[in-house]
Amino acid sequence: MKRILLTTSPNAFLYRGGGEQEILLLNEFLNASGVMSDIYGPTSRSLSAYDHVIHFSMQDGSELLVDALAGSGRHLILWPNLWFVNPPHPQHLERLARLLARFDAVIFKSQAEEEHFARYLSLEGKQVIRLAPLISPRFLRKQVSKVFQESYGLDRYAIWPGIIEPQKNQLAAIEAFRDLDINLVISGAVRDSDYAARCRQAAGGNVTFVPVMPFGSELHLSALAHSNLFVELALDFPGTSALEAAAMGCRLLLSQSDWTREMLEGQCVQVDPHDVAQIRAGALEALGQASSREARYAALPMSDAVAPLLRYLDGPK
Repeated sequence: MKRILLTTSPNAFLYRGGGEQEILLLNEFLNASGVMSDIYGPTSRSLSAYDHVIHFSMQDGSELLVDALAGSGRHLILWPNLWFVNPPHPQHLERLARLLARFDAVIFKSQAEEEHFARYLSLEGKQVIRLAPLISPRFLRKQVSKVFQESYGLDRYAIWPGIIEPQKNQLAAIEAFRDLDINLVISGAVRDSDYAARCRQAAGGNVTFVPVMPFGSELHLSALAHSNLFVELALDFPGTSALEAAAMGCRLLLSQSDWTREMLEGQCVQVDPHDVAQIRAGALEALGQASSREARYAALPMSDAVAPLLRYLDGPK
């Protein structure tokens, strides 16, 4: 049996976002595929119990853990989740290159992500593993209750779930939706309190902030299933949350990017996330589309989603 330990930067779970949810999903997918997988922490086993380590992210602080792992003889795989909104400083790239040198292989979930990574860091000598994004089977349900609408007294609304911070760009949506005849609902943990305060200050009467919804819960599924529009206008790229909404058949208003074109071309309205007028026009365009609730993204079953990783682990190292 394959034995895998999943690790991440020490401060990752202080503010849980999409990257942290990916760790939980990969653990779930691997264990469902006959692999013994644990997330590093008090309930994981000693390092000697594992053959392979997958480390998530290249955030500051990762070096402490990765350096310890590198001397253990374990096979190390990087899940980088790296996307620069602004050109990085050369010293920052030097730090990332030193960290990358510790790994045997790198996982990418899109061609766009791989090309962006390779623009700044060399993959020479690294095995590249290409996976499809991990979409929980919970988002494939067809019958979902109206508990979200009933809980918040909402009828016609656009929904944006996700962590609140400048890079995610909720403020632009708040400004664009001002005076539109639809509620904009924002649900997410706050990573930047000053930015969250600016968002609340700019919000008109049609913007509602609700607490974080447990991932994949009936409340979360209900919020998506009965929305009139899913919104995500991140300055990097929308990511798995947009694919979850697409799998549920939501109308989509997303930031334009290589990732969006690769994953959801023709299945969404794409806009410049810096252009408030374009966001507003895009929202009206998306709301005017017919809503069939047919899936806009075909999610892979658990075993198929992680199959390329498992084939790599079976091969010679």
